[in-house]
Amino acid sequence: MSKHESKTEAEESNRMWASASFVGVLIIIGLPLWWKTTEVYRVALPYDKISSFDQLPRKVAVDLKILAYDDVTAADLEALIEKAFEDSDIIKPRIQKAVLSDELHHALEYVADELDAVEEINRAYNLTERNCFYLVQRRNLFQHVWLGEERVMFFRDSEASRLVVESLLRWVYQTSVLSGVRSETVDAARSTRLPPAAGYHVVLSVVHPTPDKLEVEFDAKEAVEDYIGTFVDELSYLHNFTLKSQWLYLLDFNFQAKEVKDINEDRGRHFSVRRDRLHLLLTSLEERAATHVAALPTINLALYIVPCHLSPLQIYYDDDKPVQATMQAFMSPKWGGVVFASPSAPDCGHQHPAFHPHTRLVMGTFLAQLRPLLGIPEVDYIPDAFLVPLRSVAARKWEVDSLVRLRTLEQITSAQRTLQSLAQLLGEISNIVITDEVGASINSAVESIQEASHLLAEGDIMNAYDTSKRAYLAAETAFMDPSLLALLYFPDDQKYAIYIPLFLPIMFPVVLSLKNLLLWFRGKPVHKDKIE
Repeated sequence: MSKHESKTEAEESNRMWASASFVGVLIIIGLPLWWKTTEVYRVALPYDKISSFDQLPRKVAVDLKILAYDDVTAADLEALIEKAFEDSDIIKPRIQKAVLSDELHHALEYVADELDAVEEINRAYNLTERNCFYLVQRRNLFQHVWLGEERVMFFRDSEASRLVVESLLRWVYQTSVLSGVRSETVDAARSTRLPPAAGYHVVLSVVHPTPDKLEVEFDAKEAVEDYIGTFVDELSYLHNFTLKSQWLYLLDFNFQAKEVKDINEDRGRHFSVRRDRLHLLLTSLEERAATHVAALPTINLALYIVPCHLSPLQIYYDDDKPVQATMQAFMSPKWGGVVFASPSAPDCGHQHPAFHPHTRLVMGTFLAQLRPLLGIPEVDYIPDAFLVPLRSVAARKWEVDSLVRLRTLEQITSAQRTLQSLAQLLGEISNIVITDEVGASINSAVESIQEASHLLAEGDIMNAYDTSKRAYLAAETAFMDPSLLALLYFPDDQKYAIYIPLFLPIMFPVVLSLKNLLLWFRGKPVHKDKIE
């Protein structure tokens, strides 16, 4: 072999080893490194647990104690209640029955007033126990069924059993409202109440369009503290409430009111405004009140002082019939309510007109609006069953229990739907990043949902509410985490569109040299032009 041929073989060998080194670095180091650096980071999630939410307990256990004069009456009422709730998909009553003791029997027969009878029951039993309701027989009733503010319902005899069951379904446990929580369709109560939240801002705005023509004497701060504050104190363990008040001046709204003759008014007329126009007032209030900038949901309560030249103002339905009410007011679902206070003719007839709104009527109207906004719906009328009208600002005890059950179910259902939507979204879009923080929130929400469902099935509604609240907040935190949007602007097709022009020119000589490398390693001759 000549010296020239040896030199040529050496050069060819160097070229081949250089090509092999380049291919090795590119394939063994380059491609894995590129694959790893472009990989979307995803924490493992409990998809199997999320998909099995429907298998969790769905009923709420409630304790129901029957106290009757004899075993037969108690047994008949128990059988009727069990049959009525047999097909219920929400409430599962755990019934205990007993015969009234002679002492309590005589005490109930002796007292004439039902409120005194409730006190007798309270002395013998613990009425402060949540999620526990008492059905007590009491013969000297003017109605077949009597229900007050405490967790006690009186019934006259076994003939009132049907009314007792109906009152439990529609008043005490509100099964139709609870069933609407899990339904895909939105009922009236659900469309009115605000969504669950850790807290709410309650803002009372006194709107005074003509401060230069009418002096208004109304202590908004004191009214909020005395009425709204007392009401929300009973619900403070459910939500954190922040109470505020403000005055808005010179907000003159064009009601397009029409003058209507009215012989019942001192002025001989009133002004009518159509109800379908009042929603435009909310827009003006939103612009001036600026309550929508708060992080927590806001409940708006607006007291609109009607100017003297439009007083008295009366709301009319779409069929041109006036709204018959002591206070003219309207409510906007999930927003709040507005009360119109019209000064009287003597108020506007003075040399220095002054108006003092009736605080009790105004705040009573606001409380009536606040109840359904927070989830306490108005109860229906049941013939021969008497519901004691509210005598205090606070909500009834059994209404609060029902609200706890409602909010617990609502938070569990909302958390479940949020996680299911998020799991579906993560499955459809592969380049969404799932950080450790998001994964921790999702796992915490799943565990809290499972725990809250079992606590409800056991009847522990307070711990169930606290757990469901954690589940709701954790699910919302995971769903709204900004890191989920990190790579949404850089989908896979754009990634390949960027990297292919970068790697394709490099890969061509690599792919072409692979054949020559295989031939060279096998000891077969390789032409120089093929290498180059």
